[in-house]
Order: sequence, then C-alpha cells, then structure tokens
Amino acid sequence: MKKEELQKIKQWLPRGYGRRIYNETGISFMTIYATMNGKTHNQKVIDVAIVIAKEEKERTEKAKNEIAAL
Repeated sequence: MKKEELQKIKQWLPRGYGRRIYNETGISFMTIYATMNGKTHNQKVIDVAIVIAKEEKERTEKAKNEIAAL
C-alpha cells in the first residue's frame, strides 16, 4: 500500500488506535506502527485500521451534522 493511502487512513484513526488493533488482532505494536508508517506490510493490520477509520469518520460526520442542526 502506498504511503499516501496509509496517510488517508491514518488521518481518521483516533488516538489509541494501536491498542484497539492489538486487541482485535494480537499483532505487536511494533508491527502495527511499522505497517501504518509504510515500513512493512501486514494486510490484517490494514483491514482493521480501515474499519476503525470508517467508524471514526462516520462518528465525526454525524456529530458535525447534529451540531449544524442546532
């Protein structure tokens, strides 16, 4: 995966995403952060990161819409 694609995912990851990926996959923090920084490739880490990023994006956009409706 290209670094630009990883950056797009990372921009939506919340603080503590490494712990959540670790809890779901059991993959070491070193591998998680190396994967998300483009130094190594682990598809399982990327798949879980995408799910987390989608959830965070939806949550953020929902909050923005609710605030706009006030």
